[in-house]
Formats: sequence, structure tokens, C-alpha cells
Amino acid sequence: MGLARFYVARVTPGELELDDAESNHASRVLRSQVGEDVLLFDGLGNEGFGTIRSIDRRRVVVEVASTRFAPRDHDGRLTLAVAMPKGDRQRNVIEKLVELGVDHLIPIETHRAVAVIDENASTRLARYMVEACKQSRRNRFLQIHPSVPWQSFLRNGSHQPSSRWILHPHPRGVTCEQVIFGNQELKDGAERESPRSLVFAIGPEGGFTDEEIQLAESLGFEILDLGERILRVETAVAFASVLGHLTTIKHRGDTLGPR
Repeated sequence: MGLARFYVARVTPGELELDDAESNHASRVLRSQVGEDVLLFDGLGNEGFGTIRSIDRRRVVVEVASTRFAPRDHDGRLTLAVAMPKGDRQRNVIEKLVELGVDHLIPIETHRAVAVIDENASTRLARYMVEACKQSRRNRFLQIHPSVPWQSFLRNGSHQPSSRWILHPHPRGVTCEQVIFGNQELKDGAERESPRSLVFAIGPEGGFTDEEIQLAESLGFEILDLGERILRVETAVAFASVLGHLTTIKHRGDTLGPR
């Protein structure tokens, strides 16, 4: 079993005090002890190795001996725009995004969307995100953006990466191989350039409307058809996240594996 991980606002060498929630988790849930080695992370990409020096229910102090920058994400290059499902299924979406290194989540409001991501929902998603970072050893937070209407998302110039895909069953849809390797004919031993950044848009359970698809295509999105079966939102999120991972890290030598 790996070392317990706790979130702090900023990882620096020296003594750091955990906040009330993290102190409670350490003392009452994990029953950590003085002298126990732990890891701290700050959501900014930094990780610190330390030892618990004092502990009670409301105050845990860790002495950090060494720090390093190890974000374990895709350096801002991977964005998913998702029409979020309802209820507990939102936790599943956030966990998959965090575990698979997605950098940005943009909740989108589509014609058939079923969930409203208001301030309370955003706070809940952020809590899920921190918990998933602790579990997955990710040290830089997934950036959860404010919810936006579909048309506004498509027209927002700040989200104009080199490759943009809308997941939708369609006879004109391209294959996953084309997303990873481009449209060139594959050759043994050939090198392929990874795109500068990627956006995958995933619609609600009822799918995008024809009008939403047409608008996306007119603004530069390409349709990605995932095959004969219709996937639930959480499954599509995991599929797109892995696909984006394979694409963005192709020339970086990173590895993907269970923790």
C-alpha cells in the first residue's frame, strides 16, 4: 500500500499544517500516527514527502523534507466538453477525467442536457476532483470551468486547439486510428506528430441534435464515430480520455497504468 496523500494549499519544505478536513481524514479515518511518512500535494503540480510530527483531531502537522514538481497530467493539452449526467454519475465522470489526466472540463448546456451545473454543483464536482487526485496520485488539479451553452462553447476563440472532435454516431465519422495518427496512410516505423491540443465534445444521453452537429461542423469540429454501440456519458468520457492520452503522449514516452 502506498503512502497516504493529503491536500494542502501549497507544498513547501518545512512544517505544514493540514486544514480541518484533511486533519480529520488523517486522524479519524486513516488513524495516522506521529512518525508516519506521508505525501502532500497542492493541486498546482507539486508533491512533498514528509513525516507527521504532531496529530490530533483538528490539527495535524507534517514536516516536509523534500518536494518535486510532478503534475501527472497532459500539460493543458487535453480538454473534454461534457453534457453532464445527473446525480452520482457526475462523480464517475470526474473520477475518470482525473485518473486519465484530462486537463480541462467544460460542462456544456445542450438541447437534451439533463443536469444543471450551478454553483452548488460546481462545489460538489470540485470536492470529487480533490478526492480523485488523492487516490490517483495526480498532483495538478483538473480545471473545472463554468457551465456554458453549446453555441457559446463552439464560438469561444479561447478553445480553438489544433484538433477538435465531437463524439456522435454518424456515417461520416472518422475512426479512432485517424484521431491518433492523422489521416495519412500508416507506414511501419513512421513517426507521427501529436497535435498541440485536443478537445472532445460529448453530448447528453439523448445525443446532440442535428442542428447542434451542423453548427459544430461549420465551426471546425470533426465527427468521431465510436462504433456500432451507443455509449453512456461516463463510458464515452473514459473512451475519449484514453484516446486523448494515447494521442497527446505518443512522443513523450509516458506510460498509462493502474495505481
